[in-house]
Amino acid sequence: MFEYLIEIEPRLYDRFLTVERNVKAASNSFYDAYLDLQEQFIKTVAVSCGFDIKARETCGELLRRTDVQNYFKEIMHIDDFTYNKMQDYTLKVNAHKHKGEKNIQIDTIVSYMRIFYNATKAFAVYKNINVPDFDADCFINIFGYFEKENTFLKTEMQKLKEELLSSVESGKLKESDIENYQNLLSQAEIDKLSLEDQNSELQRQISVLKDIKLSSMEEKLNKTIDLLLELKPAIVENRILTKAVGRKVGGMISGDTNIEKWIADEKDKEQI
Repeated sequence: MFEYLIEIEPRLYDRFLTVERNVKAASNSFYDAYLDLQEQFIKTVAVSCGFDIKARETCGELLRRTDVQNYFKEIMHIDDFTYNKMQDYTLKVNAHKHKGEKNIQIDTIVSYMRIFYNATKAFAVYKNINVPDFDADCFINIFGYFEKENTFLKTEMQKLKEELLSSVESGKLKESDIENYQNLLSQAEIDKLSLEDQNSELQRQISVLKDIKLSSMEEKLNKTIDLLLELKPAIVENRILTKAVGRKVGGMISGDTNIEKWIADEKDKEQI
């Protein structure tokens, strides 16, 4: 939905992706990411207008400038409600940072992103850039996604580890596979990572475990094939004997019990 930001400024879209990751993590780091996103947008607009911006000028300071305010309202036609909310959210973000709040609600995220959308849409329309409609579901559907994915990945990894454990302990796997299994990070080590990094590591470990499982299955299949090849002569001999007896049942009734000849005849037919 926010791909249009690329046309405004590619770095702006990069900032949005950081916001999106924080939504997926349901993290209060959303506030910092949002403020960075809004500040990047305001500076992008200001630079495009040729306004003189100081290196350390903050988002709040820029929004209080008369020239910036006039441009947003009179040229871009941003309504008072949206502009005031941009200022209000800047103050609220700083307040949240000082309070150290750990949780964030999806309705807060939707409210903040709707204001950002309204502001950027006004600039995009001014620049003749097409913008899709705002869709709150884009955020609602991904909110807390990392945690849900984390639960699923942990379950899958644990299942694979348990399936392979007995083979590892009994030494039935290749040495390289046993070593790879033993070198996997423990759950305690994984839990020290951020949710996003945890999921990446879990996906990596699941891939390793699946490779070990596949290798084990290939090893068993190769052993089965070797065994069948060893048994092939006996299997063929048994088939020939069965055919020979089956075809000579009538002869046995008449007293013909020369089984060796029956087998020889059947082998000739089999071209053995």
